Amino acid sequence: MPLIATIKTLLTTVADVFTQEYAAQQTLIRNFLTHADNARIRVFVADSSGMGHQATTVLIMNRLIALGFNQNFDVVYDNTTGATAGKLKRLIPGFNPNGTGNPQDVVINANTTASMIPLAYFKTKIADYPLVNFGITGGFDTNTTNLANTPGATDTSIGVKVNFFLKLQPFQWNKQNAIQRPGQIASAFIRLEQIAALGTASFIKRGFYVPPPVAPSQASFGDDTKYAAYQLIIGACTGGGANVNLMPVYGIGDDGGAVEANPTIRPENVLFYLIAAIRYAQRFSEVARLQRGAIIVVIATVTDTPYATLNTLLKGIADGARNTAIDNLNQFVTDVGIVAGTITANNVEIINYSGGDATWLAAKIAALQGGGGGNKILVIKMAGLPMGAFDYMYASSSLPCLLEGKGTANLVLNLNKPYFNLLKDANVVYPTLPLAAAENSAAAVQCNSAVLDFKDSAAATNTKLTATVVLDPASAGLQTTAMYKLAIVTKDAYTDGNALKTYFAGLQTFFQNQQEDKLFLSLLYFLSYVNSLEG
Repeated sequence: MPLIATIKTLLTTVADVFTQEYAAQQTLIRNFLTHADNARIRVFVADSSGMGHQATTVLIMNRLIALGFNQNFDVVYDNTTGATAGKLKRLIPGFNPNGTGNPQDVVINANTTASMIPLAYFKTKIADYPLVNFGITGGFDTNTTNLANTPGATDTSIGVKVNFFLKLQPFQWNKQNAIQRPGQIASAFIRLEQIAALGTASFIKRGFYVPPPVAPSQASFGDDTKYAAYQLIIGACTGGGANVNLMPVYGIGDDGGAVEANPTIRPENVLFYLIAAIRYAQRFSEVARLQRGAIIVVIATVTDTPYATLNTLLKGIADGARNTAIDNLNQFVTDVGIVAGTITANNVEIINYSGGDATWLAAKIAALQGGGGGNKILVIKMAGLPMGAFDYMYASSSLPCLLEGKGTANLVLNLNKPYFNLLKDANVVYPTLPLAAAENSAAAVQCNSAVLDFKDSAAATNTKLTATVVLDPASAGLQTTAMYKLAIVTKDAYTDGNALKTYFAGLQTFFQNQQEDKLFLSLLYFLSYVNSLEG
């Protein structure tokens, strides 16, 4: 049965999909996903920088399964730069690219297998792949490309040979969301951000529902040898006996010393401001849970030079090897108590953990749990983690986590986790509810103002300070710095009754509502749209 006729049959008694009860909407979507016409859904994974497009696409695959899909996927992935296969390895357990350029089958569950097909192979063997009814992606930036089309075997065209293609974008990604059909030109695409039932322009601000992450197994780490250290960190920072706070940090990977996502930001400055903010909150917050030792886990891949500069920033006023051009800042380092050294003798230590035996790490963590541990901060250079472990660490954070990408922002919005979002420009990225609000909320503006100053150099912060810095109550110059603003966001976000704590809780309530989920709403509209077609 042609897909149009199938959907008309499914919606025979439905006047408006958006006025149905939630259970009825779920049934409509499940019946569509489990129908024989969808024995195979074709997924497209773009070749793009970062992980957002790939992570969102895999998230959609998992959500389709949760919504009832119990058949098979073709996953056509563009590996032009050679990076996409590696990203999918992190995102899809059991996928180990073999470098042959041939398809590989990955068992997702007892019902579903994903055939992982490089785009180049798919194109050369296009005659072997039948036209399927439905395709989908979670990120693709080119507005004019019709992904429903059949690609040429030898040209540069991109498409996955389907009757209908649903192109979605990550949370807050300002690119086209569309329903596409073969042969259409761009002006004929159904633009979802122009649909009143989907909120028109506010549709771009929608996120995807994410279920609570689960603790990763050792097997999920594959050939990554960081599992033991990961368990030590999570064990110290979670559970009823937790007495250490956790701050995961991602998005500050550098390219020639500057953060890849924003060349006006340097990783050493970001880490310095985070360390200073945590220490300030340890000392001057009245929130008991902030008066603990803290672990900053740097999941981003940062080169050695920024760490060397960070160590210089943490020398303090008494160190003869300090940078004397920033002595106001050096005095602050000494006064607030973030001079770096060994964690047993100092309040801050930066260590490297690349895998293997983690016994020595247990002693470092123990220093945070013993007498005086509430003054200490351990910075662990861990670089990458498997995606499941990454998500669970962010879910376990007890200090505002740091992120850059839209995929990670979408995750923490589902978790009621305060977060610091690296900015590409001065635009406010923290959501305001309702999504169609004309002005940003005060809470969104406060958070954005704090993270905007990550761009400040050490010299700029030194200028904001005076030779005599008063810590508490903070002197006027200190109040204008990134570290102070970040400390206040930290304090407010964990203070009962504070508007900022209420703000983050409200975001979770909204983004965890599956009837507000971008995929759920898009599928409902897709069914409604196809039902309106002649066929």
